[in-house]
Amino acid sequence: MMGCDDGLSSLSDAQLAPRGLLALEGAFLVERALSAGLLFEKLYCVGARSPWAAGLGLEAEVLPEAEIARLAGYPFHRGVLGIARRPPELSVESALPEGKASSIVLVLPEIGDPENLGAAFRSAAALGASALLLGPGGPDPLSRRALRVSMGAALSLRWARLGGPEDLPRLSRAGYRLAACVLDPGAADVRGYSRPDRLALVLGNEAYGLSAPWLSACGTRLTLEMLGGTDSLNVSTAAAIFLYELGPGRRIGG
Repeated sequence: MMGCDDGLSSLSDAQLAPRGLLALEGAFLVERALSAGLLFEKLYCVGARSPWAAGLGLEAEVLPEAEIARLAGYPFHRGVLGIARRPPELSVESALPEGKASSIVLVLPEIGDPENLGAAFRSAAALGASALLLGPGGPDPLSRRALRVSMGAALSLRWARLGGPEDLPRLSRAGYRLAACVLDPGAADVRGYSRPDRLALVLGNEAYGLSAPWLSACGTRLTLEMLGGTDSLNVSTAAAIFLYELGPGRRIGG
């Protein structure tokens, strides 16, 4: 196992990611990572957590809470801090379900905030999405903030990155109808939409929505009715509502 004397002065994403590593804050994320088959390089814990680590078959270095906080870079009270190898990134095709099984995919090509991304991962996993696809840039789903907010959902839900709007036809070839989720009076209300067997929901950036190149690649437009003078929702909240309305077991039409 490695330690912070192996060229790491802290367990920041900036130091870990280039080395193919990720940090896991707290016992819950460590257990999720083990369930996902990740290989651990190092585990730090306070003394009270040592029996827990032994029960998982992990060798832990016991440190005072103040020292773990120093490694974490902020006051840390979760008692456990792990370093694991990052799983390999998937291609778009390998992230999608095999065959022609019914599925719904969440596409967030322009999301900018890691906390919004983490919340979207958590909702996507809870509401039955088969995969989550990202654009070529944007936050890292395996960053500490995103993993913390997602409760580790990015370790279990398949995800991949699109190279750009020109990659969306790859979903069409896999049998998915592309639906842009927009604030547009001409769009269909999601509450009355009978979804196809395979559907990809495409949501835009937190500030400016879905840009024209991504929007023009979608053959369907869906919207949520806004009341009370509100003109938009947080992107992760909107994603959760669309997934709830259109997820497994709900209206499937032509």
